[in-house]
Amino acid sequence: MSCWLQKAVNSLIVACLILPAPCIASGPPPVITAQPQSQYAPLLGIVTFSVTASSGTTMTYQWFKDGVAIAGATSSSYTILTLLGSDSGVFSVKVTNAGGSVMSANAYLNIVPPPTITTQPQSQAVTRGTNVSFSVSASSSGSISYRWYFNGAPLGGSATSSTYTITNVITGNAGDYTAVVANSTGSTTSSVATLTVLVPPVITSPPQNQAVSAGQTASFSAVAGGTAPLSYQWKFNDTALPGATSSVLTLTNVHAAGAGSYSVVVTNVAGSVTSAGVSLTVTNPSIALSVSGGAGMTPSGFTFQFSAPAGITYIILASTNCQDWAPIATNVALAGSMAFTDTFASNFPSRFYRLVVP
Repeated sequence: MSCWLQKAVNSLIVACLILPAPCIASGPPPVITAQPQSQYAPLLGIVTFSVTASSGTTMTYQWFKDGVAIAGATSSSYTILTLLGSDSGVFSVKVTNAGGSVMSANAYLNIVPPPTITTQPQSQAVTRGTNVSFSVSASSSGSISYRWYFNGAPLGGSATSSTYTITNVITGNAGDYTAVVANSTGSTTSSVATLTVLVPPVITSPPQNQAVSAGQTASFSAVAGGTAPLSYQWKFNDTALPGATSSVLTLTNVHAAGAGSYSVVVTNVAGSVTSAGVSLTVTNPSIALSVSGGAGMTPSGFTFQFSAPAGITYIILASTNCQDWAPIATNVALAGSMAFTDTFASNFPSRFYRLVVP
């Protein structure tokens, strides 16, 4: 080999030793093995996008939203902690190594708010034994499911539609009802609707027949149940008695004209009920005058005894000829047998007495 050729070969070897880069390959760019996935997420929720890639050398990452690099988003995953409506968009990531870079497929983020209730269930008051329905209306970008709750506990059966119906309502159904409306990303709870069950009045202890002597007091009473408040109206021979509006009817100084049929009408917001008629019998009082031991003329006057039913008003009359009678005392009988002294008896040669009930 000539000297010139030997020098040329040596120079080429030295050049390869000094400049190795063109002679050694840097390797292929990364390969994405798991692409970021499109997602639906709730407003104010959390979302994470991630990518998986393989490479023989160290990789770096840069996430993009709508084609614009996101500051600080330089790891294999990207998380948004509190989603706002403005976060909807197209997300992608660029993976880079010494051999080059590769762009991921696009992942779409859709922010889906929970359902919006447009018509709230309304409180209701119904009579026991009737039917009642609660309903709710809602709007959503996706399908909606419903679940009704009673006093905070979920209801079973058919309580999974926009309307919840109770047939043949009982008092145990009274309480608070709510509806939870849900879609794929969240739920919304309705306002509380209160069910009040009205119970019509029922007479549990009706008035009873009465028999009293003329001049005595008669009393009728009724005990009733049902939704308060209860009002009462007593009737005499089916005619309302003015002012007789309590559960007890008291008749004082009864006379024959008060004999007849009495009933009471009990009323509340759910209806009314009338008791069966009961009778008041008024009899003539049994009264008697007598002069017995300890009676007769005394220094205080003439004393005699008489009997009358307790509670009646009586009048004692006196006469000197059994024709002209004058009242000398009026009072209410306190006991069956009583004594009376006429302090003016000594002013008359003779004196007659009688007892009457007005």
